[in-house]
Amino acid sequence: AIILIGASGFSYEEAAEICGCAVGTIKSRVSRARTRLQEILKISGEDEFGPDAISAQVTGSNAA
Repeated sequence: AIILIGASGFSYEEAAEICGCAVGTIKSRVSRARTRLQEILKISGEDEFGPDAISAQVTGSNAA
């Protein structure tokens, strides 16, 4: 579900139709997947999004 919504850009309704389940089920699955990804990647807040220090230097971004 998270691939359909996050990476492929489908709406919740479209993803539900593709998966053959209710929209609420897709929303629940995406929410659980996002939570699990945060745990795996050890992301604790919005400040941790964006390029790492090396990537920021290469791209000239001031975000890191």
